Amino acid sequence: MSEAGRSPEPWQTTSSRMIVADRWIRLRADECVDAAGRTISPYYVLEPSEWISLLAVDVDGNAILVEEYRHGAGVIALGTIGGAVDTGEEPRDAATRELLEETGYVAAEVIDLGATWANFGNQTNRVHHFLAVGCTRVADQTLDDGELITVRVLPVAGLGERLQQSYHQLTWYKALPHL
Repeated sequence: MSEAGRSPEPWQTTSSRMIVADRWIRLRADECVDAAGRTISPYYVLEPSEWISLLAVDVDGNAILVEEYRHGAGVIALGTIGGAVDTGEEPRDAATRELLEETGYVAAEVIDLGATWANFGNQTNRVHHFLAVGCTRVADQTLDDGELITVRVLPVAGLGERLQQSYHQLTWYKALPHL
């Protein structure tokens, strides 16, 4: 039992309205009532696509990473390969596609490391974590409009300390037993 004597219960959504819906983002405002009868309004919920985060390792045992500008934080950051899962696409297929598009590499094997919620406080999507091993470069990058990505091949040792994004770090930690 909680301090107030009640166990958590799901809120009831009494109304919902879409604030923004375009190719980049879906944002809705919900009006909710909690188990104690209190109104929570507006409660903003982001509805992004499912994401993938893939740690790639080449045939020599080095990590294949991407470095790009991240406008929300205003930083150029090193990270795992990632991107949105397209409508109707399986997360594993998205991981394989993003690896090829962002780096020009393909994997001998892709290992599913499970999924976690991106931010279950106000987002509806999950991050699907993968490890790609035995990667070899077969093509040039085929980047989306607006992407400028530098591929970095670095030693795997100590990599977790160099990753700044939380779900990139989580992918690293989930991959450790397989490395």
